[in-house]
Amino acid sequence: MTNITDPRLARIVYGSTRDGILIADADNRIIDVNPAFTRITGYRPEEVLGQSPSLLKSGRHDDAFYRTIWESLRQTGSWQGEIWDRRKNGDICLEILTITAVKDETGKVGRYIAVYTDSGRGQALPNALAPVAAVPRPAAVSQTRLTDYLAEAIAQADRDNLLLAVICLDLDHFKSVNDRYGDAVGDHLLLETAIRLRQTLRAVDTVARIADTDTRPGDTVARTGGDEFVLIVTGLPNLDVLEQFTQRILKLVAQPSRIDGHELALTASLGITVYPLDAADPGTLLRHADQAMYQAKESGRNRYHLFDTERDQQAHSRRLLVQRLHSALTDDALELYYQPKVNLRTGKVIGLEALLRWRHPEEGLLPPAEFLPQVEHDDLIVEIGEWVAGTALRQLSSWRGQGLTTKVSINVAARQLLRGDFCDRLRDRLRRFPEIPPGSLELEILESSAIDNTAHVRAIMEDCHALGISFALDDFGAGYASLSYLRDIPADVLKIDQSFIRDILDNADDLALVEGIIGLAVAFRRIVVAEGVETTEQGVLLMRLGCDLAQGNGIALPLPAARVPGWIAGFKPDPQWALWADTQWEMEDFPLLVAQYDHLNWVRRVAMHIGGGLQKLSKAELTDKRQCRFGHWYYGHGMTRYGHLPAFRELEAIHARVHEVGPEVLRLRAAGQVEAAHARMRELLTLKDAMLGGLAKLQTLVAHKPH
Repeated sequence: MTNITDPRLARIVYGSTRDGILIADADNRIIDVNPAFTRITGYRPEEVLGQSPSLLKSGRHDDAFYRTIWESLRQTGSWQGEIWDRRKNGDICLEILTITAVKDETGKVGRYIAVYTDSGRGQALPNALAPVAAVPRPAAVSQTRLTDYLAEAIAQADRDNLLLAVICLDLDHFKSVNDRYGDAVGDHLLLETAIRLRQTLRAVDTVARIADTDTRPGDTVARTGGDEFVLIVTGLPNLDVLEQFTQRILKLVAQPSRIDGHELALTASLGITVYPLDAADPGTLLRHADQAMYQAKESGRNRYHLFDTERDQQAHSRRLLVQRLHSALTDDALELYYQPKVNLRTGKVIGLEALLRWRHPEEGLLPPAEFLPQVEHDDLIVEIGEWVAGTALRQLSSWRGQGLTTKVSINVAARQLLRGDFCDRLRDRLRRFPEIPPGSLELEILESSAIDNTAHVRAIMEDCHALGISFALDDFGAGYASLSYLRDIPADVLKIDQSFIRDILDNADDLALVEGIIGLAVAFRRIVVAEGVETTEQGVLLMRLGCDLAQGNGIALPLPAARVPGWIAGFKPDPQWALWADTQWEMEDFPLLVAQYDHLNWVRRVAMHIGGGLQKLSKAELTDKRQCRFGHWYYGHGMTRYGHLPAFRELEAIHARVHEVGPEVLRLRAAGQVEAAHARMRELLTLKDAMLGGLAKLQTLVAHKPH
């Protein structure tokens, strides 16, 4: 086998490599070049020996550029990067240059070896001193040819099981170059961009470490028209390589170009889609890359945007839904259902909320959450809102003719509310129904509708108030309203979001939030309505907190218009509400309600641990009856306010027993005695029920005490 250090073999490699090699001495004087150097630069050896490599300078780099190279050589012994050099014939070409400082046995630099990789694949940028009008504009590739190239690249990607990137590149503000310096300079810049892009594609092999050939089948740079290019990059092993490649393109395109005495610097916007992550056909891949490129421009330019297939599918689904919903509007496939609102204390129906339904041809009757969010930023939401208002007013008029007088609230989207003609259009609608008394219509708006347009919304609400129309803030508490917002927005009603009502019996935090909202409503002199009431117990608790008005499926499901009169005529309030109708619950007794849920939460945590969950109680909370949250209340505020009542004192023994059984349950579970642990857990649940019964007795006494 031939030794790799054989001087003859080294000379063969030196003479046959396609990269140009220049060797300079310690004084940076050329002492040898290989044949490829002559081919690339046009200089014969006798013309450069003894000369400085600076004879290749193009004039396109400043002194700082070369100082950076020498600093890198001094600190690391090497430098690699792109450089514009001038050939003997005056042409300027972009090359990849690697310089290595070779030290002798004393540690001093004895030689510099420079390796040049030709960039142009036979193309070079013409002499910058030549007339720019002579520069040919890169030919544009037809869509058909580009699609064919891409089809071949897709087939190759499938065979190799590698990624394929389609990149659409557009030069930012290129038109301003043409307008200011003329088309010739613009053509020159397009040609230079094409050369840089070709060089970048060639360099991707090194980054990806896929091949070591001069070109890779499937890679394509094509100008598709104007200042737009498409790059087809094949053989990518992962998205990290694509990220490096993309950053390289942005950096390379942004390098200044000196053309006809003008230094021009443009950036680029890139749109990228990746096959097979985007498993589309060639034409669709090109369209997706183009869409992503416009996203990059809208996001600020000089950046790339990766096409999101999931988001595109969502956008496509949204467009389809908007089309179908528009047809539903014109084909009378929309309906209004009405959910009653009642006064829990008096048992009277106080009004109805109109709720939109779509009778979908395949999926049946759909609630608004299934479709309205998709159109809230589309003008279709305004058309739907107009339809809802007109339909609700016609229904009010029809019910009035049947002898039913009630109030109806309708939901108004922000896009509709903020239109300049909102009040005028509503006034015109009301004029068509003179038989409907003022105050029969209420508008429900989300607090987010007005949070950024407070002054404008206030003016709208004041104009509507003059027409007798009231306003409710829907889903209150779920947004970001401040106290100043409540002060500045003249809404008549606050509707507590149903997410807080849902767990009010089990979650002390939700209970505290509801109590706080009710307190705000009282402080700001607003009516408060609870949404989402599902059970009798929720209704009772709301009454005790001071919220008497409610709606929800536990009271009545949304009804078709035809069933509303009969339901109202036959409505009978829950008997449990009547038990509390004449009671007064003071806010000083609110901690008594919270204590109930603190006890429930303690028992729930023990039960969750039995089921395999984490035990989140501290040792003190678990074993010391005074250290749990219920104990803090019982031996603190509770003892002070209710210590004189026998019903209160009866709770202590039950609570103490709870703190004996609970730790025993956990001890048995830890010892692996699962059946015994479950048996003691049943005892703990019996104690829980006894505690709740005692608390209910105490609460009843407190609620009915004389005032």
